Amino acid sequence: MPIVEFIYFGLALIIAINDTFFRNAPHYTLVDVILRISILLPLIFIVVKRNSNYARVLYITLWIVLVADTFLPIIFPLGMAVFLIAHMFNCYNFSQYIRFCKEKLPSILLPALFAYAVAFGLYFYFLFPNENLLFKIFTAIYLVVITLAWSFSMTNYVQNKTRWALIASLGMFLFFCTDFQVAYEFLANGNIRRFGFVNAFTYYTGLFLMSKATWYVQD
Repeated sequence: MPIVEFIYFGLALIIAINDTFFRNAPHYTLVDVILRISILLPLIFIVVKRNSNYARVLYITLWIVLVADTFLPIIFPLGMAVFLIAHMFNCYNFSQYIRFCKEKLPSILLPALFAYAVAFGLYFYFLFPNENLLFKIFTAIYLVVITLAWSFSMTNYVQNKTRWALIASLGMFLFFCTDFQVAYEFLANGNIRRFGFVNAFTYYTGLFLMSKATWYVQD
């Protein structure tokens, strides 16, 4: 496993360098797509242990993420639409382990209120003033879904207090941070310093943590 992790995070570093310094270089898009496909293969075939419901759904989700990463540099809106599907799977995946009952209502509502307060606070401050109407609508819909996935991941940990739930919820939070960065950088024309490094760290660490959590799940 250390070799797999070394390869995985080594590829993440290469992607970060490529996205930071070579975005305008010839053949950038082709190299970017190849790297983004390659880095997900160790997660799909080695890191994810398909011995739980969480792992089996995550396995499908990672294939969807791979498709999304393929489209994103070529047709950005299509790539984001596929990512939206991936987050619907994340919502379902975390919801499998949540007890939806009156006694557990605070553990569902409080994470949701916190997550949506953060999400829409960021949305109205950073994105809403700088997007056109179409992207404002799409980003709001996207944000509702990914924030629900993040909220469910927190509820999962609050209710179950398991190691895998903590690791997976941290991974989902980093995934949320990644998508917000992408929206700010590409849809709101923001300028995140060393975007390639920041984005690669949150994205690939988040995916790794969500995948590593499969080692500790006990259905």
